[in-house]
Amino acid sequence: MKKKFLAISLALIYSIVYIIVGPMVAVQHIHFDWSCLIPLISCFIFCSVINLFFFSVIPKLHFENGRIARFLDKVGTRKLFPLVWLFIFVSWIPAYLILYPGVLSYDMISQTSSALGRITNNHHPILHTYLIRLFMRLGDALFSSYEIGIGFLSLLQMVLLSYALTRLIFLLKKKRVPLPIVLLLVLLSAGWFMNACLSVTMIKDTLHAAFLVLFACHFTEIATDPAGYSSRRQNLFAFPVVSFFMCAFRNNGIHIYLFCFIGLVLLRISQIRKAKTYLALIVVILITPFLYKIYTGPVFSALGIAQTEAREALSVPIQQLQRVAVNRAEELTGAQTEQMKYYIDDLEWMENPPCEYDPFCADYAKSCFYSEHYSKDPFAFWKFYLQIGKQFPKEYVAAFLSNTLGYWHPGYYGFSYVMYDNYPPEEFVEPLERKSILDSEFLKKYYQSVCISDFWRKTPVLRLFFVPGFTLWFLLYGLALAWKKSGFFTRDLPLFLPLIAQYGIMILSPISSFRYSWPLCLMLPLAFLGIYDNID
Repeated sequence: MKKKFLAISLALIYSIVYIIVGPMVAVQHIHFDWSCLIPLISCFIFCSVINLFFFSVIPKLHFENGRIARFLDKVGTRKLFPLVWLFIFVSWIPAYLILYPGVLSYDMISQTSSALGRITNNHHPILHTYLIRLFMRLGDALFSSYEIGIGFLSLLQMVLLSYALTRLIFLLKKKRVPLPIVLLLVLLSAGWFMNACLSVTMIKDTLHAAFLVLFACHFTEIATDPAGYSSRRQNLFAFPVVSFFMCAFRNNGIHIYLFCFIGLVLLRISQIRKAKTYLALIVVILITPFLYKIYTGPVFSALGIAQTEAREALSVPIQQLQRVAVNRAEELTGAQTEQMKYYIDDLEWMENPPCEYDPFCADYAKSCFYSEHYSKDPFAFWKFYLQIGKQFPKEYVAAFLSNTLGYWHPGYYGFSYVMYDNYPPEEFVEPLERKSILDSEFLKKYYQSVCISDFWRKTPVLRLFFVPGFTLWFLLYGLALAWKKSGFFTRDLPLFLPLIAQYGIMILSPISSFRYSWPLCLMLPLAFLGIYDNID
């Protein structure tokens, strides 16, 4: 009965979001249109039928005694692992040959300038910038070509990401997730265009995603079998390394790490008496925050690296304040207007097109925010922020829903593209250009189409692989299917903590881009561990 209730409830919520709330926010007309009533009822009925079917069928999928399963067990993990890893890697080679030396993203314009000059701040993680410097200088020294160096970095990204996905696949197999799902994941990992294209894109997200998937695998094993995990010494050495790189390649990685382990402790607080059994593991878990603190403290100071500006972590409140300034300026008191000007570039952005307010992207708003004023007295800012929020709560809600639209509305694809074309060579401090190794018009048109064509994003079912909004619904459905009569909070919910943490990071980001949701897409298969409860 509980499953039926969850199935129908999710169908109702999805229908309201898909038919009413999402389109209202997309057109910025926050009013109910009665003409949506019939489509809403139709969508609800259709989704309820589909949900009831899935909720009754999916948990019963078990094929552990088939011939394929016995054959794979006979071959053994030691032989299968490198074969799957190689299969995924080789499947991405066409993208490498077409996009060689790699997709030179917008971040690369500033990063190459720092890499070939002086690295002064951590806006883009300095570890990633130093890695770009290393490979560009290597290419220049050995082949007199920065592009060849970037090409080698693309290969490294492909190797690490394909390894991480293979590790995840074999974790699911080890935990006895139904074999058809595991085999489907192998095919998706190899064939999904996003993995191939982003594996050769020069952005920090690629290496962060690889180490995040590896971290999630280690965390899952710690949550499900701490004794077995601790008994393997290689884990105690590998885990801090993986975790540190996960944190260092994305500035918010440390928040994911802390959320997962604080959440695990709170959910398992009743088992705290067993902590002394895992002292070595606890020490290893505490090493990563300690190393990261040294890295961002004394190491940064020694290298002359400035910390990221405060505004990079304030996308949501900045966007909310600016919406109030746009829509309710006449209702602000003189003192409130002056306070708003103190934080928001004297409000000149309201008439200045490069900085004008965009409800779906906070980058413009952030560019007009005075981080130094915030840093002088953060408490004063939050006091002002809460005061304005109390006065204009609907504007705050609308601002949040608008900025995160792509992460919860499965019909929105405004920023779901993946870069295909590089920036002009002259944009870089040293001219960089694409030098495709393979001259195939078919493959060029294919990657161009899947990266930037709206056709795939408009098409039902296919949209699943192109629109970030589906990640939330996959996560919600996974949680609902994992809900058991007992033990959900201590046994199953911990498995979802890396997924929940990543989604939390996404909705606090400045834009609902597929680039930011991609790491969550890679980790979503972990939900099957909770659904099938095979975690012993």
